[in-house]
Amino acid sequence: PAAARPTLTHFALAFLARQGLVQGWVQQNHDGLPQKAGCPQHVINEIHGSWFDPGNPVVKYSGSLHERAYPWMRQEAETADLVLVLGTSLGGLNADQVATNAAHRSLRGGALGTVCINLQQTPQDGLMTLRLFGKSDDVLKLLVQELGFGKLVPRAPAWPKVSKALVPYDKDGRRLPSDDAKWMVLDLEDRAKVRIAPGHNIQGAKQPSYMHIGAARPVVLKGAKRAPAPGNGTVVRRELDHFVLHVEGEGMKLGVWWLPPPPHRGARG
Repeated sequence: PAAARPTLTHFALAFLARQGLVQGWVQQNHDGLPQKAGCPQHVINEIHGSWFDPGNPVVKYSGSLHERAYPWMRQEAETADLVLVLGTSLGGLNADQVATNAAHRSLRGGALGTVCINLQQTPQDGLMTLRLFGKSDDVLKLLVQELGFGKLVPRAPAWPKVSKALVPYDKDGRRLPSDDAKWMVLDLEDRAKVRIAPGHNIQGAKQPSYMHIGAARPVVLKGAKRAPAPGNGTVVRRELDHFVLHVEGEGMKLGVWWLPPPPHRGARG
């Protein structure tokens, strides 16, 4: 899964996000492909967790969503002007409300509605403002051209070469005020020590191999008792677009896109 590459659809939507035309992406997959195509992380709500975010692991069906993910999705469902639906069957998951709410609001003039691009039928096809049966790669390629951007050339992002960055957080993972001069250096070089900050969804995600992290009492995995652990670890190595971590005896991945860009010149003392 870590080696999966974005499709033309991912590149098209990421391009439109960088132009400010896609303002929110409710991502039901866990693969990091929107980010690998260059979509800014702050646009993406990885509602069901991610392979590349140790603080928001993939959520099992028996688990619960991250405490920030669900309210964010609800806000998108209640305020989106136009929703594009791609690659989902709209088969009854909670995220379907993003598509159906905009469609219902369009009947009262409260939104433009919902466009579904899919090869297969869905239970919500009758609600759609526009329903296209086809491959999303074909449709999105034409959309980019119709919007006046010319031919889309898929191009992977140029990831930062360094594995350190200044971040506006303290050593306990708390965000600092924007005028605070004491930014922390996030060091993700090989063998650097890391720690998962409070506010993660490891317990909510209920992935068995991680359940000792943040646990209130010992847990049992494959017949072996594991003591509660705070979430300390090390960076093993950096690969093409992610870091390989070793956290409390388990492997994790962190997308390179989590490294923030350097501050604007003159913005820091």
